[in-house]
Amino acid sequence: MVAKQTSRAQTFRPTSADPTSARPAARTAAGAGRPRRAAPAPAPVPAPLRRAHTDLTRARIQAAAAALLDDGDAAAITFKAVAARAGVTEMTVYRHFPTRDDLLKGLWEHLNRAMAPGIGMPASLADLRAQHHALFAGFDRIPAQIVASLTTPQGREMRAALNAQRVAAFSAIVAERAPGLGAAERRRAAAILQLLHSAYAWLSLREQWGLSGNDAGRATLWAIDTLVADLAARSTTKGRRP
Repeated sequence: MVAKQTSRAQTFRPTSADPTSARPAARTAAGAGRPRRAAPAPAPVPAPLRRAHTDLTRARIQAAAAALLDDGDAAAITFKAVAARAGVTEMTVYRHFPTRDDLLKGLWEHLNRAMAPGIGMPASLADLRAQHHALFAGFDRIPAQIVASLTTPQGREMRAALNAQRVAAFSAIVAERAPGLGAAERRRAAAILQLLHSAYAWLSLREQWGLSGNDAGRATLWAIDTLVADLAARSTTKGRRP
């Protein structure tokens, strides 16, 4: 009886329904040598989305620099501090603004956008007049940051980074309107024209006369128009001299 049971155990063959069947294992073993199909590559990010992300990161960095300007610390606007404030890596800041001058110019762009659309270095007298009222009203919109840009070391450093561009822009306006004037006279006129179209004029009229940005803008635009008319008349007179 025992021998018969042993014989049955030895001759047992698994059926296809048996979960211990060797057939699935055999199929797996047979396919082991086949190369696996590579996972599909991720779809490329559309260019508009990449650009939007880049612009958003740049704006965060500029806003962080502006916030540090508000703090009033003379050494506050560093790449490390801006990165920490913006929540990005320091390398990301360098990627958008490779030098400190670039970073400070980016801060200036941010302040202009915060004041009003279209604010920037004027390319002509018409451009200057078109944005003058919006510029002075914009100073009232972010007064703390404007005052900081005039009175703190980092603010003055930001303004100094734009000196060459500023001198070239206002010198070109005067040369266009009064070509008959001598070089020294044109330089003096350009300096006064730039002062009248600046935050320094706004701050002086605000602190000493209590004028709002709108009133200060009207007063300074009147002075600009008076200056330009005088320059044009003097240029014409000098041009007629033998």
